[in-house]
Amino acid sequence: MKSTTVRELAAWLGAPFTGEGERVLQGVAAADAASEHEVSFAGNEKVAAGSRAGCLLAAVDFDGRTVIRVSDPRAAFARVVARFHPVERPQSGVHPTAVVDANAVIGDGASVGPHVVVGTGSRIGARVVVSAGCVIGRDVTIGEDGWLHPRVTIYDGTMIGARVILHAGCILGADGFGFAMTGGKWEKFPQVGRVELGDDVEIGANSCVDRAALGVTQIGGGTKLDNMVHVGHNCVIGKHVVVAAQTGFSGGVTIGDYAVVGGQVGVGDKARIESKAVVGSGAGILTSKIVRAGEPVWGTPARPLREYLETLAAGAQTPKMRTQVKGLLARVAALEAALEKERA
Repeated sequence: MKSTTVRELAAWLGAPFTGEGERVLQGVAAADAASEHEVSFAGNEKVAAGSRAGCLLAAVDFDGRTVIRVSDPRAAFARVVARFHPVERPQSGVHPTAVVDANAVIGDGASVGPHVVVGTGSRIGARVVVSAGCVIGRDVTIGEDGWLHPRVTIYDGTMIGARVILHAGCILGADGFGFAMTGGKWEKFPQVGRVELGDDVEIGANSCVDRAALGVTQIGGGTKLDNMVHVGHNCVIGKHVVVAAQTGFSGGVTIGDYAVVGGQVGVGDKARIESKAVVGSGAGILTSKIVRAGEPVWGTPARPLREYLETLAAGAQTPKMRTQVKGLLARVAALEAALEKERA
């Protein structure tokens, strides 16, 4: 979209506005960098009040400013950004360099890019975009309106819901890390399960979701994984979970709906993170431990946030305590020396 007026944008959002309805808006920008022909949102009221933006998305009015009133400015701004910067879909059809098995099914309007490989029995839904260099194994199912960015690899038997976005280098269905010590050497435990993704899942670049040893590794609808996240075999991740970068889940981990997991978190085998729990960045959750529903935890080993902060506060007192102990020891030594002198 090249431009729109405040009035047109407000109507599209289904929201009321105050100020100059005919002001022309040509783009979007952060509040502290926006010009008079750009729209921004009031994430920080102080910054927004000083912004030069031609229009603000805000929950409150600003004196003398053109404002579109919305209950959630950030969410509304996300929609507006997408309106000004629509995604350009590639042309539908199968590229001449792609290798698609005769028994695979490509849905209407799908786009299969250069050097893609699609195995036998796989089904790619309508309007799915499969970008250059992707490899899709046998008997894979991909729901409609999905988007696979370059070099995604999907192993045999993986099931993917509708509107799923997989970023570059993402790997689904690789073998889980399963070995048994036999006769002084590691014997591979066959990984014969599969991976299932619900609708509206998004997985970041170079993330890996391992297939189950037996059964299913499952990621629920609406869940979002950041870049370089590892999901081990037989994990079950609920709906609308968010996981930040460089987090790793060992085998058999369970995560409840709407949980939030920060970056660089390590989770041990068969641990359970219950619904709406919050795990702070860098935390370590030990094997088989439980993070209770709605509870924020931090640190390694992870513990309730209040306890973690109390521990930090106590640690900050360590230098002062060392000085005090040193002084006390000196006084004790002086008293002992005085007693010895009296006895003599």
